[in-house]
Amino acid sequence: QGQPVAGGKTARRRRVPRACASYEGDDPSAVARQRAGGWSAPATEASATGPTAATRGERETAARVAERLAQAFPLWVVAGAVTALWRPEAVTWFAGDAMTAALSFTMLGMGLTLKLADFVAVARVPGAVVAGAALQYTIMPLLGYWEGKLFALPTPLAIGLILVGSCPGGTASNVVTYIARANVALSVALTTISTVAAVVLTPTLTSQLVGAMVDVDAAAMLISTLQVVLAPIAAGLALQRLAPRAVKAVAPFCPLLAVACVALICASIIGQNQMAILGAGVSLIAAVATLHSAGFLLGYITPALLRFDEGTRRTISIEVGMQNSALGVVLARAHFADPLVSVPAAISATLHSVIGSAIAGVWRSHPPKAV
Repeated sequence: QGQPVAGGKTARRRRVPRACASYEGDDPSAVARQRAGGWSAPATEASATGPTAATRGERETAARVAERLAQAFPLWVVAGAVTALWRPEAVTWFAGDAMTAALSFTMLGMGLTLKLADFVAVARVPGAVVAGAALQYTIMPLLGYWEGKLFALPTPLAIGLILVGSCPGGTASNVVTYIARANVALSVALTTISTVAAVVLTPTLTSQLVGAMVDVDAAAMLISTLQVVLAPIAAGLALQRLAPRAVKAVAPFCPLLAVACVALICASIIGQNQMAILGAGVSLIAAVATLHSAGFLLGYITPALLRFDEGTRRTISIEVGMQNSALGVVLARAHFADPLVSVPAAISATLHSVIGSAIAGVWRSHPPKAV
């Protein structure tokens, strides 16, 4: 059919083959072939989308493999611990700046999976934050005090156990929370609050339970928390806005990265304290293991009694059960003349990571139900 134009003539509409029209604007090469008179049908849909589908399938397979490896978290930690006790030089190179960088990189990966809405949700339930912080500074210091008596530890070791119990939550708890599919935003909030509160509570609790005053470098602790925890997470949140496609591609592999970092950190700590661990009596190892096991247990049961959801229970359990043992080592060496005071903290750094990783591995296989 034609349409009338100026001068009463009729212009004919050029017919475009349907196959070409459907690709016009999408497949320039097909349009060019049609205009040159040598039009032929473009590649079939299956062959055109095949490589994309294959790539997508490969990524999904890789993500599933990474998830399976991450679920074996306890096995990697145990393997690292055995290696550290057998050949400490194989893992002790991973220390100092390398360890700090690994933790920061892990926190960045956590930031890639968080949303601002997660932190807003935490702010709307201040009861969970208050409960977690309160349990951190009641359950653990008292457990440290009574287990020193229960296991009849020598005075220096009993003091070291109390000092560990009086320390704030460590940054490793954020990683373990992440692997356990718990509330990472709540974990970060609790770690930050307990670290700030440690400026007053760690020396006060230690002085009350031990009878010795311990000074805490407040500025150094706050700077460390900012560098290792808050800044990388903030960067991860920013990257979600700046490069969403890249973030979506790498996010499934972040848990495996976290597992590798924690396993290396645990192994390094064990390797550095190999002699102290092998030389420690059974009673000391049992006391430290009981301290953290009871902390995880009571940290889970108490929020359950307070009717918090499963994700919050897991988070508070991990925060209570895992301490900043490295701070305990530093404070023990700086403020107590007896070197044995630092041994419980060194063993604590190993045992709470192994216990926490085992719990995280189990919980990762059983995600909490959405509420």
